[in-house]
Amino acid sequence: MWLLYLLPLLIIFDSPHVRDPIYFGSLVSVLTVLGLVLSPTSVLLSVETLNRMLGLVVMWAFVVILMNRRKLGEGMAVAITEREQAEKGQAVAVAERQHVEERLAVSTLRLEGIVQSAMDAILTVNEQQEIVLFNKAAEQMFRCSAGDAIGGSLDRFIPPRFRNAHRDHVHTFGHTNVTSRKMGALGAITGIRGSGEEFPIEAAISQINLEGRKFYTVILRDITERKLAEEQLRRTERLAELGTLAAGMAHEIGTPMNVILGRAEHLLQRAADERVRKGLEIIIVQIERITKIMNQLLTFARRRPLERRPMDLRRTITDCLDVMQERIAQHGIKVEHVWAADLPSAYADPDQMSQVLLNLIINAIHAMPDGGTLKIGLQRVDKSVRLTVADTGCGIPPQDLPKIFNPFFTTKEVGQGTGLGLTVVHGIVREHGGSIDVESEAGCGTMFSIVLPVIASDLHPKTG
Repeated sequence: MWLLYLLPLLIIFDSPHVRDPIYFGSLVSVLTVLGLVLSPTSVLLSVETLNRMLGLVVMWAFVVILMNRRKLGEGMAVAITEREQAEKGQAVAVAERQHVEERLAVSTLRLEGIVQSAMDAILTVNEQQEIVLFNKAAEQMFRCSAGDAIGGSLDRFIPPRFRNAHRDHVHTFGHTNVTSRKMGALGAITGIRGSGEEFPIEAAISQINLEGRKFYTVILRDITERKLAEEQLRRTERLAELGTLAAGMAHEIGTPMNVILGRAEHLLQRAADERVRKGLEIIIVQIERITKIMNQLLTFARRRPLERRPMDLRRTITDCLDVMQERIAQHGIKVEHVWAADLPSAYADPDQMSQVLLNLIINAIHAMPDGGTLKIGLQRVDKSVRLTVADTGCGIPPQDLPKIFNPFFTTKEVGQGTGLGLTVVHGIVREHGGSIDVESEAGCGTMFSIVLPVIASDLHPKTG
């Protein structure tokens, strides 16, 4: 009989509503009790009533079991849901951490790229002044690879005489609250390359604390070219002042020298005593030398404006050789000149180019006191014409080559030259928009090479 109660209960077991078994059990219990109340007294004491009561007990026991199972299922479902949410949250946290790590990695790569692509050298050292960062510009500046530099001492890039002062400077800076500052006077210090060459550097230093450790970053810039430019500017200013002084001296000395020369020549014509005549000849030679120096000073100080026009350099060479023919013959010098017949015209000042050639020829003669060969050549090079003057004389020592165009520098003996000839030549060529180079080997000779612009009409011959 009680199975009749359980069958409907089993049917609602899968009901989506949690409390449906309770409602069903309550309804059955009420109906059963009503049935017993309305039944005759004889029925209440019968086996049927006992079966009904036993069915209710079994039914409620089954309801309790169903409810417990449902609660257990709900608990498991909640646990599973919570676990899934926890796993989902953990996955989100992992994804966020990965995203942060990726962004950090990208930022690190960008920072590394910025540091490595910087045009200025960047070095970072720890408190012991051991290098921990050395970018590519630093490699180029110090001629040292990052692999060799990192982990080593910064002292290797500082000249020995400055190392103690540098360490004291960094130590003092590390105990200040200043984050960055220049190093040295006006930020200029001296560095040393891997080859041992010293060079000027402009430097700025900054400090930072990371995880309780202090690091110093130094940004360096090679100012060798700037120093050279500044030195050239100072030299130019000194030369300008010297030029003004020389012009004044030449003017003031020139007039009395001309008077002395004239009187000495007059006395030489009248003197009969041989010793007096030799003395007067010496005076005349030295006055002429002084006059020549004054003229060179005037040329150097007051070079007249260019009067450029198309000119045939072959004719200028021929005229200069005619002027120097006697001196060339006296020294037993052989002259060779080579040039093509269809050379373009140079666009230059004829008088100043004559001065250039005369200076170079005179230098060649001085370099070959016992004879030799003077070679003069002309050739076309693109939109220019090249003039070469070469000798087979004593040559120029390698250490003197960089200085030969400096004012008052000369390799000749005292009294043999003023050191202004090549300076004037260099200035004239540069004013023409050309260039001058020199090649020399001690004991084998010297060759000067001058490149001058040519006129446009000769670059494009007319046709028709």
